Amino acid sequence: MSARPSPDSQAVDCDVVDPRQAEWAALRATIVHYILRRGQPAHVAEDVAQDTCIKLLAYCEQQRPASLYALAFRIAATCLVDMKRKERGPADELDDGHSCDAPLADRLIDGRRRVSLFQAALAAMPALRRKVFEQRRIDNRSHAQIAADLGISVASVEKHVSRGLQDMRKALSRADLD
Repeated sequence: MSARPSPDSQAVDCDVVDPRQAEWAALRATIVHYILRRGQPAHVAEDVAQDTCIKLLAYCEQQRPASLYALAFRIAATCLVDMKRKERGPADELDDGHSCDAPLADRLIDGRRRVSLFQAALAAMPALRRKVFEQRRIDNRSHAQIAADLGISVASVEKHVSRGLQDMRKALSRADLD
């Protein structure tokens, strides 16, 4: 059997059959039989055989396969899988009706770890810085309000908030390195 049979060639005489056409017909029949043995209906086997022959011809135009039948069987199996995927349609999306609104366990653990880091960083701050930082970042008070309540300048409040943020960043970076 030649490796590059061509179904395009026509017989000159009606009684004479082109051997290449016979080879392609035998290959196509083998593919149909292969798909039927895999439990598929005849119409599916015919469609897969047709697709396989088209892809095999395109491949043979580019290069010569080592084994025409082995390549044909591989293409047929792939075509069958593709056809079944198309029949099945797109995968159904997951139903959101059963979703859980609770955070995942790893997020809970990470959140608790961060809270304990913040608490430790707050406890390590000097008393005035901690008080200014808590009023600004937790109680959401303005710099002017904090300055008036504590009897310090607005610039001092800004300095304490800035240094408090630096302390928090350092605490988080140390924890991320561990």
